[in-house]
Amino acid sequence: MNIYILKTIPLVVFHIKLLFAFSAFFITLSAAAIEITQVDSLSKQWLNIESQSTQLQKDWQAQAPILKQQISLLTAEKKQLQQMLTVDNSSQEKVENKRSMLIKEQDVLEQQQYSLSQQVALLNKQLILIDDILPPPLKAAWKNEHDALGVDPELSLQLQVSLAKLNKLNMFAERISVHEMPLVSPQGNEILVKQVYLGLGIAWFTSANGQYTGWGQATNESWVWHFDTTIDAEKIAETIAMFEKKTQADFVTLPMYLANKTLALPISSPAN
Repeated sequence: MNIYILKTIPLVVFHIKLLFAFSAFFITLSAAAIEITQVDSLSKQWLNIESQSTQLQKDWQAQAPILKQQISLLTAEKKQLQQMLTVDNSSQEKVENKRSMLIKEQDVLEQQQYSLSQQVALLNKQLILIDDILPPPLKAAWKNEHDALGVDPELSLQLQVSLAKLNKLNMFAERISVHEMPLVSPQGNEILVKQVYLGLGIAWFTSANGQYTGWGQATNESWVWHFDTTIDAEKIAETIAMFEKKTQADFVTLPMYLANKTLALPISSPAN
């Protein structure tokens, strides 16, 4: 039995070795088969890529002129848009400059208007202060100018009225003028008298029958009339007649009252 076992061991070993040899051979064949399959697959992929590359080249050759034309058109359009933007920006800049200049001019005008309004307000206050001491005819003329203002007048109208008042003031101050108006006598009755004004400072009056005579003068507060029987009515009437060109022009002496002193004032009627 032992001898049989010993004889069979080399045979078993041989069969095992043979089995391993066949196994290694089949493994090598399998690996080779796998490599062949992979190479075939890679070859197909490469051919496919080559085909796609060729097709892409053909497509590019066909589309390149169109794309170049589109690029050229887009470039021209971009250039045109840039030019339009440049012109628009230039116009916008001009508009902004003009707007800025107008704003500055408006600010200057507003400042000038404010300054003018202050000056007109000051002028009106000064005119109001002297209104009460004006000769009555001039004061009446000023009232007519003032009544034209209405409610809440514009600055231009205020200035226009103020200048009109000053113009009437200057005209009255530079000439001899004759007016007619009623006065209340010392007896309390109203009489109609003619007055001759020498500028703004003094005037003389007489009634038509020469019964009432007197003079008027501006004080610090108002214009005041004084009845005075010592004044020669004929002198006043003669002065008025010369002014109205009813008699020949000549020199006439009339009294002037200044600081409680009587001065003899020669008056000459204008020749024309």
